[in-house]
Parts: sequence; C-alpha cells; structure tokens
Amino acid sequence: MSEVNPNLTQSPLSQLYETLTYTQPGDHASERRGRLAAVILLLIEVVMVFVLIGQTIQLFTDPEPSTARLTRLLVGYGLAAVWLGIYFFNRRGLTEAAGIAMSIILLIVTMVLISNTGSLAPAVTTLILPVITAGLFGPPASALGIAFLTVFTYLIFNIIISPTYLGELFTGGETSQTLFVYAITIIVGLVSWVFSRTTYRAIEEKQELTVALTTQRETIMARLQTQTRQFQATISVARNIVGSRNLNNLLEDAVTSIREAFGYSHVQIFLTDEDQTYAVLRQSTGSTGQSLIERGHRQEIGSSNVIGHAAATGQAIVARDTDQDILRKHNELISETRTELALPLSIGERTIGVLDLQSISTDAFDENSLPILQVLADQLAIAIENARLFEEAEENLQELRDVSRETAQRSWQEFLADASEDDVHQTYGPEPEGLRIQRSRIAEKVLGSGSAIISSGEDGKPVYLAVPVVVRSEVIGVLGVEPDREREWTQEDLQLMQSIAERTSLAVENARLYIQTQRTAERERIIGTIAERLQRAPSLAMLLETATRELSAALGTDNVYAELSMEHPLARRRKSVSEASELKESPPEAGEDTAEPGETEEARAEL
Repeated sequence: MSEVNPNLTQSPLSQLYETLTYTQPGDHASERRGRLAAVILLLIEVVMVFVLIGQTIQLFTDPEPSTARLTRLLVGYGLAAVWLGIYFFNRRGLTEAAGIAMSIILLIVTMVLISNTGSLAPAVTTLILPVITAGLFGPPASALGIAFLTVFTYLIFNIIISPTYLGELFTGGETSQTLFVYAITIIVGLVSWVFSRTTYRAIEEKQELTVALTTQRETIMARLQTQTRQFQATISVARNIVGSRNLNNLLEDAVTSIREAFGYSHVQIFLTDEDQTYAVLRQSTGSTGQSLIERGHRQEIGSSNVIGHAAATGQAIVARDTDQDILRKHNELISETRTELALPLSIGERTIGVLDLQSISTDAFDENSLPILQVLADQLAIAIENARLFEEAEENLQELRDVSRETAQRSWQEFLADASEDDVHQTYGPEPEGLRIQRSRIAEKVLGSGSAIISSGEDGKPVYLAVPVVVRSEVIGVLGVEPDREREWTQEDLQLMQSIAERTSLAVENARLYIQTQRTAERERIIGTIAERLQRAPSLAMLLETATRELSAALGTDNVYAELSMEHPLARRRKSVSEASELKESPPEAGEDTAEPGETEEARAEL
C-alpha cells in the first residue's frame, strides 16, 4: 500500500499557512517557536503595510504635504523593510536572533510612542512588550537584558525630559509613579527569564531524553540486526550439518559453514578421547588446521587453556586479549588471533568436545552473542552424537550382516554337503553339453557378482537371462532362462525373474531349515534311543557292546571301537611309552599275544 503525501490532503489555506510560517528544520520546540514568531511578524507587517499604504494615499492627495509627514512615511517604510528582513531571518531557523531583533525594534517603537504621548501616558504599558517578546523568542538571558535595557532607556528618556527627574522621583509627586513602571518591567523580565529558562531546560531535557532514546533504539536495532544475522547464520549452519551421517564430513562441513556464516578467522573442533583425558583436534580451518591435525594437536582436559578449561567445566571460556589472557596459549601457526572463544559441546551433563572460535577482531564475542553461539554449539554436539550413534549402528549392523552371512554360508555348506547333485542342480528341458558349459559360465558370473546377467549370442542378441538367488545377503544359487526363439528381454522380464528369485530364495531357505530341522530331530531320536538302550545294559561289557552296535548301525560302518581304562592317566601314559619302546626293540612275532598281565581291569569290545 503506497503512502499518501500529507500536503495533498490539506486545504489551500493550510498549505498557505505552512508555506508562510515555514522555518528550516530543527528540533520540534524550535520549529514551533519559529512558526509563532513568523505569525507575529507577518501580522505586524500586514498592519504596517496597510497603514503605510493609507498614509501614502493621503500624502499624494494632500495639496501641501509637510516634510515631517514625508519623513515619518519614509521611516515607516524603512521599519517595514527591517521587519520583513527579520521575518526572512526567522525562516532560516535563527529564531533567537530574530526574537532579540524584534524586542529591540519594539523597544524603539515604544519609546517613540511614549515620547509623543508623555512618560505617564497609558502607552507606557507597552514597555513590557519587548520584554515578553525577548522571553518568548530569544534566549533566557535576553528577557532580563531587554528588561534592564528598557528600564535604562525609560530612565534616560525621563531625565532628558525633566532634568530634575531623579530629585523628584522619591518625593511623592507624579514622577514617583514611574517607579511602578520600573518595577513592573523588572518583574515581567524576571518572570520571562524564569519561564524561558524553565522552558529551555524542559526542552533540553526532552532533547537529551530523545537523543538517549534514539541512541538506545539504534543500539537495540543494531543488536537486533546482529542477533538476527547470527540466528540466520545458526539456522544455515544447522541446516548444513543436521543431515550428515558421516562424522568426518560433518566436522568438515561444520567448520566451513561456521567460518563462512560468522566471518571468524579460524574455527576448530576438538573431541574428547575415550579416557576423557585429552581433547583431540579433529577438524580445523585451512592448511594451518591440517598441519595441526597432522601433528596430533590435543589439549589436556582441565589444563590451563581455553580448550582444556571449557572441556573440564562445560562452560564457555572467552579470551578477549590473546596476548594478555593467561588461558590462551600462543600458537605460532595462528599468531594473528586476537580473541578466542571455546564453547563446550555437551550432551546433557556429558561434554564430548569443544568448539573453538578465533577472530582477529578485539570485540568479536560480546555478551549478547554468547547465547546464540552456545545454541549453535549444542546443535553441533547433537549432530556429532547422532553421527557417532549412526556409525556405531552401521558397524553393529555390518557385524550382524557378517555373522548372518557366515552363518548362512556355514549352514548351506553343511546342507549342500549332504545333498545330492540332483537336489542342487535342476533344469527344465534338454541340456546339451555346450549349453551346460555356457550355463555354468553364466552361473559363475552371477554367483561372483551377485547381480543379474543377460548373456549375448554370436550375433550379439541376448539369449540367456540369469538372476541370483540371495539369502541373507549371500548368493546361494542362480535362476536362469533361455528362450526357445529370438527374443529381446524387457525390463518387465527382468523384474519378473527377480521377483521369482526372491520368492525362490525364501522358499529354498524355508526348505533348508525344514530339512535341517528334520535331520536334527532324527539325530536327537537316535541319541535318545542309544542312551535308552545303554541304560538297560546289565554289565559293563554289554554296555560297550551295545554302544558299538548302535553306533555301527547309526553311522553305517562295521569298524567301531570302544575301550574303558581304569588306570591313572599318568601311569597309562608311562605304560604306553614303555610298551612302545619294547615293541621297537623286539617286535612281536606273528600271532603272539601282546596282552599284559592285569589287562583284566580293561574291558574291550570290537565289532
């Protein structure tokens, strides 16, 4: 919506008034006094012009004009010119000077009027006009000055008229009545001076208050603009880092964004180690920061520097003069720094690092910017913690995937080891030797790459489509198809094959689990049956005989051996060594019984 010019809505009389009473812009009180002075000057000027015009007409119509009359007319025109000059003087904003000039001219006119009417005529009351005029439009002291000048002029005028005036002034005659004129003039001067001074003081206080309010408003606006820019910069930085899941990329983006958004000369991020002993530099600005990182730059937590102190206390630390502050250690690689701010990166009560901001300006970090920067540090801490948790979750998930893959590989290896060739390789239709070899090569490629493959024939046209069968991220097989005529495989065909492969993988995995479950149940049944029969054996020899017989039946072999020995393991080991030595020295003849005495303590059975 456009603004409306106020002058366009004023009436012609209002516009004329504004034009005639215009004074150069100043403070509000000066402008109002200037307009009032302009009104009085214009009114007097208009009256004088009408009077002069009338006297001029009379002068030209008088057949014998007198010289005195002509002189008064010329003086009148001169006075009108002076009055007009004061009016233009006032328009330039010099109202006080114009007020003094008005007072002096009014004093002159009043004295001329009194000289024509007498010192005790009613016209004497007009002596207070110059005093009031000086009090209204001149400086405060001008009211007293014009009052004393008026009294002095009136006194001189009376002395000139009557040389014995001073002697008769206090005798009680008519002359003593002029004392009232002096008193009234002085009183009016004092009142005008007090009023003008009080008004000036009120105006000065108002101006001072206005200036103070204006300054405060400008300060608040500047602070608000600064905080707004900082908030916008904080939002921009947060937007750049909030979506990052890689910790290194997050730290790099944070350092770059903070430096560009806030204009700091150097930005660093320290993260605490696992032992909470050191704050280790993880990201810094430019080649200088890279040099510090390569050096393994770190600060001990709790040490006497801004980084260690902020990491230990969890509070922001400001070094406002890096040359004098004892908490700021000099670094030859960042020698231009003048102020430094260390902000803790905190998650609850736990400090995970420090955001270090450095500037070449001496007043870069004021009290108003600290809360905003701390909010930025808190957002960065949350982003770092989220990135860490994300990386840990990714590592755990990868470990689970690896374990799941290894488990799947081991399970399928065990399953396929017991499966027949017909169970693991199924084809539909004829399979010539050449086609079998080609299919084998394609299957190897699919098993190795884990992705779908469309093979090409001699003419370059696709002839074979194969997709992997994947279970728990492990490729366990291949599902392929070869058209019986020329055909271009479409994306829909590929999607169909992949969907069937997915469902095949689920069905195959379920079948494997079912078969292995059956095998496990059968094994447990056999173990339970053998254990039950062993428990019913009447003697030790029968127990061993039963164990070997059941194992032979379960494992499908006739060579099963079982032996129990009651000797101490150490004695048995010594006996075995002795027997081995004897056999080496004198090998037994064929058919010789090598059993030792005491072998009755052993029970042995062989089937």
